[in-house]
Formats: sequence, structure tokens, C-alpha cells
Amino acid sequence: MHWKIPVVIAALLASMTGAALYYRALYLNAEKDQQYWEAQTQSQQAALAQLHRQMQTVAALDAKHTRELENDKNRIAQLERDVADGRRRLQVRAVCPGVSANSASSRLDDAARPGLTDAAQRNYFTLRRRIEIANRQINSLQDYVRQVCLNSHSGE
Repeated sequence: MHWKIPVVIAALLASMTGAALYYRALYLNAEKDQQYWEAQTQSQQAALAQLHRQMQTVAALDAKHTRELENDKNRIAQLERDVADGRRRLQVRAVCPGVSANSASSRLDDAARPGLTDAAQRNYFTLRRRIEIANRQINSLQDYVRQVCLNSHSGE
């Protein structure tokens, strides 16, 4: 009978040690998982902060370039109104390849000044508007690449 008590005590100690080791392993795994998820959370928060900064930069660039484009459109529209009202003249430097530079020009006193037709003037202003839009789009894309794309790569 005396040998049963130490065996029972040893069995209880072994089972308690096994349970303690089992719960310790669970605790260590849970702690490792918690550290992993905390690192993931911090990484996601950093990515969200970076994304927020990029969105602010893009919004500022958009506002800047939209304002500049509107200013350019207004300037071209004012120029077009001034030409139509006669306050300004639209002059074009042109070369006529079929006319010799040495030939004597015939001149009429009552001849109208050379100029563009109405359709050519409209086309000129349409082209100016489109050129300004294209320039602003290119500048906007270049600013986006410089301030958003290149900065996001340098921050990694």
C-alpha cells in the first residue's frame, strides 16, 4: 500500500506538469499570434497613413492644376473676346512659298489688311485651348509622378 501513494502522487505530478506544459505552449502560441497581429495592424496603419498623405497630395495637385487650367481658359477666352471686339489683333507670321521675295508687290490703297478668316481664328483659339489643356495634363502627371509615385517608393 505504501508504494501506491508515491505512484499516485507521481502520476498527479506528471499530469499536472503535462497540463502546465500544454497550457504554456498554448500561451506562447497565443502570445506569438498577438505579436504577429499587432505587427500587421501597425503595418496596415502605416500603409493607411501613407495612402492618406498621397490622397492629400493628389487633392492639392488636382486643385492647383485645375485652378491653373481655369486661369488659362479664362485668359484665352478674354483674348478671343478682345480679338472679336477689335481691342487686340491676331497676327500670324506667314511665308508664302509660291511668291518670290524679289517680286514687286502690287499695292492697293483700299485693300483690307491681310488676316485670318473667321474660321481660321476660331480654329486658332480652339487649338490654343487644347494645347493648354494638354500642357496642364502633362504637368499634372509629371507632378503626380514626382510628388506621389517617387515619394511613395522612397518611403518604403
